[in-house]
Amino acid sequence: MDFNRKLEKNKKKIIDQWFLITINSYPQDTVKFFGKLKNRFDNPVGTATAQSLEETFDLMIQKEFNADKIETALDSIIRIRAVQDFSASQAVSFVFELKQIIKTVLNEDRDSAFDAKIDQTALAAFNRFMKCRENVFLLKATESKRRIHRAFERAGLVTELKEETLLGSNKS
Repeated sequence: MDFNRKLEKNKKKIIDQWFLITINSYPQDTVKFFGKLKNRFDNPVGTATAQSLEETFDLMIQKEFNADKIETALDSIIRIRAVQDFSASQAVSFVFELKQIIKTVLNEDRDSAFDAKIDQTALAAFNRFMKCRENVFLLKATESKRRIHRAFERAGLVTELKEETLLGSNKS
């Protein structure tokens, strides 16, 4: 049996373990809550994480590796981690955990080609994390500009600047 078929056969077990390791990277008080996958309204982060991991795994076991599709599949989990106190390495480390999970579940050495896919997936996760963090910082900067502008307007120091001017300066 080829390696991808073994992965498909053990998909549920691999994803379940990957989910547990991923949620265990959050603070301890939130781990208990995230682990309860009742529905997406009661536990949106846990549900988004589980769906993102499954979609990512499905893409990884395909013959053709598509970094853009992987990045899109990882979006929800990475977006959540980007707004929390994760460093870049902490935010994407869950991807590398897949190597050990596969070795444990399949009771054999890993496939070097699949290890390369895991590494490429980690790079895609890092790219998405950096894009999300950049967006967070841009939002914070824009909000700071708005607050300062409103304060100056209330003080009567600035009257000619408009909201469009503030937003337009962000595009450069």
